[in-house]
Amino acid sequence: MKSYLKISTAALVIASASVGIGINPAFAQQGAEEQDRGIADIVVTATRREESANRVPLAITALGGDALSDLNVTKFDKLIEYLPNVRAASRGPGASSIFIRGLSTDSPGLQIAGTAGAQPTVALYINDAPASLVGRNLDLYAVDLQRVEVLAGPQGTLFGASAMGGAVRYITNKPDTSAFSAGFNSSYAFTKGGEESVAGDAFINIPVIQDKLAIRAVFYTDRQGGYIDNVAGTFQMPFNANVGIAGKLPTGNPLLVMRAIQSCQATATTVVANCNGSLYRAPTRQTINNDAFVEDNYNDATYRGGRIALTWKVTDDWSVDLMHVRQELDTDGVFDFEPDVGDLKVTKFNDNSLRDRVNLSTWGVNGRLGALDLIYTGSFMKHRATQVADYAGYSNIGLYLPYYECDKGVYYTASYNGNIGNTCYAPNKTYQVRNRTERMTHELRITTPVDKRLRGTFGLFYDDNKLFDNTDWSYLQEAAGFIYRRAPNGVVNANDTSVRPVKVGFFNDVQRQDKQFAAYGEASFDIVPEKLILTGGLRYYDEKASINGSSNSSFGSNNNGATGKPRGVYNATTGTYSSAATPTTIYQVNVNMNQLYADSSPAKYNGVLYKANLTYRIDDRSLVYATYSDGFRPGGFNRKPCSVGTATCPTNADFVRLGTYVPDKVQNYEIGGKFSLMDRRLQVNFAAYQIDWSNIQITLFDQNISNQTFTTNLLDARIRGLEGDVTWRTTPELTFNGAFSYNDSEMTKYRKNTTVLRPLGGPLALSPKFQFNARLHWEKELSSGLAPFAQIGIHYVGKSISDVIDNVDIRYQSSNPTLGYAAAIPVTYNGVTVRPGDVIVPIDGAQNLGSYTTAAMSFGVSKDDWRLEVFGDNLTDKRPELYKSGNDGELRTTTSRPRTIGLRFSYKI
Repeated sequence: MKSYLKISTAALVIASASVGIGINPAFAQQGAEEQDRGIADIVVTATRREESANRVPLAITALGGDALSDLNVTKFDKLIEYLPNVRAASRGPGASSIFIRGLSTDSPGLQIAGTAGAQPTVALYINDAPASLVGRNLDLYAVDLQRVEVLAGPQGTLFGASAMGGAVRYITNKPDTSAFSAGFNSSYAFTKGGEESVAGDAFINIPVIQDKLAIRAVFYTDRQGGYIDNVAGTFQMPFNANVGIAGKLPTGNPLLVMRAIQSCQATATTVVANCNGSLYRAPTRQTINNDAFVEDNYNDATYRGGRIALTWKVTDDWSVDLMHVRQELDTDGVFDFEPDVGDLKVTKFNDNSLRDRVNLSTWGVNGRLGALDLIYTGSFMKHRATQVADYAGYSNIGLYLPYYECDKGVYYTASYNGNIGNTCYAPNKTYQVRNRTERMTHELRITTPVDKRLRGTFGLFYDDNKLFDNTDWSYLQEAAGFIYRRAPNGVVNANDTSVRPVKVGFFNDVQRQDKQFAAYGEASFDIVPEKLILTGGLRYYDEKASINGSSNSSFGSNNNGATGKPRGVYNATTGTYSSAATPTTIYQVNVNMNQLYADSSPAKYNGVLYKANLTYRIDDRSLVYATYSDGFRPGGFNRKPCSVGTATCPTNADFVRLGTYVPDKVQNYEIGGKFSLMDRRLQVNFAAYQIDWSNIQITLFDQNISNQTFTTNLLDARIRGLEGDVTWRTTPELTFNGAFSYNDSEMTKYRKNTTVLRPLGGPLALSPKFQFNARLHWEKELSSGLAPFAQIGIHYVGKSISDVIDNVDIRYQSSNPTLGYAAAIPVTYNGVTVRPGDVIVPIDGAQNLGSYTTAAMSFGVSKDDWRLEVFGDNLTDKRPELYKSGNDGELRTTTSRPRTIGLRFSYKI
């Protein structure tokens, strides 16, 4: 597939080595020339005030805009992925979940993340605008930024909901009213075994009225070539009856396995000794191929977009800032490969694509009222993501898939005596996700003079966040009699009222809304001026979470009283189906959330978050501190509650309240220090912490409890960690950067009686014990004005697991719908005894992620306003296991781009 990609993973490793939790990396801010051999400082707004990072008693990574540009760090998820103590569960661009300090449990499939997924544990901000999404990340292209700030640990008092693991902030360059400037970057790269890539970005800053009014515009395009091949393959409804093979059970689709085993079930009058499946006729299974989709290097990604900003200095004390961001992200193919198929290879049988669009508008007023600084900011974000994916693999694990894809004779087996067919048709399936997020925020903040012994920041915050999810699952087979097109049922007010294609057998039409009002404050008092400072903060929050809409299916009786006819009329002679005299035209409302939660939605949650900090300043650039801080994540609703005693719910009363889940919370205890040594040539930072995480929200697809994915409060955990970094400017030309993190996470308590989680005492997901990175950077200006430079970096990540969910296995039922009676007695199949509750198909939810080390380097030369650079990433061409998933019954691994070599040129005026 034709596409052109911008390097960046190389820069990524280099960048990762240059920054670490709590550090202001050398060369992070190069706007002002250094007066000596010391390490350059960087100003941050992590405390909602402008302050030197070395004076902030907080574990913070700040990477300046020049460093981002110089190091070619443009992709958000790649930047985060390589920071110590930060991990990502990723299935490609625009499809990542970000975690800090090990606050991670699971990552549900993208097809249900919008409706059933929990809120993120890390808050994303663009300047002062919250921009987090449910189920995926806002993968904003990092260009023309002043800096990126990564705040580790709970930031609940100042940044509110979902900042329980930390916050990531993009700080953009504002228009400069004093001078004209412009510049561009361009790059070309090629990837081993993959396609070439090209990228370009440019900015222009125009003072419209000198020192009063200015406009700044940024534009970019980045076309990244693919490196994963879709190879030829075939697929059918999986089933191996193992008839007559002593000691072997059937394997494959859970329902087909269950039917084969149940055919050996004894009755009061019949005993089937050492049964070999004599009462079960294995179905004929059709095969599909992917000939139409075979393609080398088919996982392309293209970023296109821009930003325009305006700054108006109304008076010396008042100014207005406006900004609009637009980005289009398009991907084709998949970004995780199947190890069972081959290195960087998959077999996909339908289209796989993402069309991601975001428009973000922000506005702000900054001014002074006497001695007080007043800041008002507002934002409106509209985000759309349309994702189409091959879903053939769901036949591996979907308990009811034979009902949709096979003749009735397969599903009901002996009940129909084979008179209504015994074929499973081509398992050609897709799903389409259409998520739309609309988010409006307003914030008013007042700060008192920073030079006073008692000073503070106080604010009010309002957030209205709506998510519209329309997801269609296309798995019905016309050959199996599903021949009707249907529209949403009129008993619900659907967002999308369109008539669905014939193959759509199930769809969600859901609106989630989270409204938040908060009042917060943080005040500092100098117990000993400029030496011992006590800081206290709190945030009162009032959350309202609501859900509306419906889940809809293609079978059963409709809510208006009419009997649904999911299949057409069967002709036993021809084996085909024709339309009924009164064919169904609307879907059954599987769950009407408007009615179901009429008395409980919105759910209301309120509370107070606290923060306390004691800081001792050793000198102007060194300090030690101790902190206590809180964080939380909003609660919400599930599509379908579980009722004890029903066929789809266990008798375990712990799961009776699946309709809602409540907020989960963290408490953080932390000590740390920042030390500037050797006349500012050596900077050492560290933080040690314990985080207690309670009532953890976990998203599950457990067909033994519910046939729909749900989120519930299932677990408590404890995390103990140590993180640190070192920057050493050994000479004016040579700088060493290193950073590490050690995390010891442990699951401590089950909130519900469950068998789906890994054993207590085990670690949380994506939380390796140890990570580190290191970089050497050399640069020297020659008498000619040329400045050659070179840098090399390595990055190490230890072993971890992908999920805390141990299994979501299908369990053998105690009832037998096929034969029409219940039996609690064991069944013997090929000499193997099977009891109700035994596992039929083992699917490992938690995959082991191996440790890995990657290396990168770059070298080049600069002079005045231009820079030329050659770079290389993943130099040893490793396949690090960044993330693994078995959500669709297939083991898939997300890995880094193979070895990439590129050339980059930059120019500024």
